[in-house]
Amino acid sequence: MTRKIQMSAVNLIVWSGIIMTATGVVLPLHAQKYQILLTFRDQGSHPSGLARDAAGNLYGTTSTYGVSGFGTVFKLDARTRIVSVLHVFADTPDGASPKAGVTVDPAGNVYGTTLGGGLDGQGTIFRIDPSGVETILHSFSLGMDGNNPTASLIRDPAGDLYGTTAGGGRGSEGTVFRIDASGMGRLLYQFDGLNGSQPYGSLARDSAGNLYGTTVIGGDYNHGTVFQLAQDGTETVLHSFTGGVDGDGPYAEPALDSAGNLYGTTAGGGDFNQGTVFKIDTSGNFTVLHSFNGINGSGLLGGLVLDATGNLYGTTRIGGRFNLGVLFKLTPAGNEIVLHSFAGRENGDGSYPDATLLLSPRGTVFGTTRMGCIHDAGSIFTLEP
Repeated sequence: MTRKIQMSAVNLIVWSGIIMTATGVVLPLHAQKYQILLTFRDQGSHPSGLARDAAGNLYGTTSTYGVSGFGTVFKLDARTRIVSVLHVFADTPDGASPKAGVTVDPAGNVYGTTLGGGLDGQGTIFRIDPSGVETILHSFSLGMDGNNPTASLIRDPAGDLYGTTAGGGRGSEGTVFRIDASGMGRLLYQFDGLNGSQPYGSLARDSAGNLYGTTVIGGDYNHGTVFQLAQDGTETVLHSFTGGVDGDGPYAEPALDSAGNLYGTTAGGGDFNQGTVFKIDTSGNFTVLHSFNGINGSGLLGGLVLDATGNLYGTTRIGGRFNLGVLFKLTPAGNEIVLHSFAGRENGDGSYPDATLLLSPRGTVFGTTRMGCIHDAGSIFTLEP
């Protein structure tokens, strides 16, 4: 295993519009504007990650509150900045407590999962059409189909949806499934612990149809895995985390570049046991790109997004100047720039970002915080390039 240690003067930390190097040299930060787009209250609380349609409208879920207390699906209009609630969950037989973001198809249908609710209280897969009508495509049970999905769905060119459940399956270790827009589903894989357990994140898919993901625990050392699932259902563990310098507990989906390399995050491990960013290819060659130390962030629960030049963007749930999380950029060489340190409710800012960011075609970063702002119910933020 090869590693890159990035704890020298090349590490950059940004506070309040300046870049401060480890040697104390202060450099100006090129103009980047951070702002809060939405503070949650009546629309629900504790938002997930975001999806974007062709017109630039943003979609997501909240896991609690709303009229029923079981969460909502919302839309933020790109032109007017007005937020509308598309659906309010009602638990049974509807879904409840969506933990993941949504997927939007070209026709404007919104697809997602709920952690609970449904016929057996084990979660659902839902579709909401442009008029706001909800259809439950599948209700999970305590059986082989899996239960309690925590991840968003991905969509292939044919319109089929792929996802994971954190529990259920043969050994109650989690599953990978496929479902079409009519609700016809197929169980693609069941984890057994040795090959991974509890896939909390969603999936990445390459042009050949191979699926990639992570499990939080399981594998050779029970600290999580990165896996590949071929079209024929064959699973390959690309890496088993040791819980040491290579990382511990990957919660989020990997990001895939055009060369087939995967980039991901871990909640713990690394040189300071505060989490890592890693790179791995489909042959299993693994590199730690960056180890977090608390000051520059700690505890990564969301995944990464890649820009056109190979820079990575992500968030840490805690750490930073106020210990409420950071928004960071990582260069292809593994050098980190802290773009924003979240300051919490008292400062009118968000706190505890734990979802994967969204990157627009023009390079604008969108994200959510789980808490913070006036009502301590979370926010949507943006960082303009």
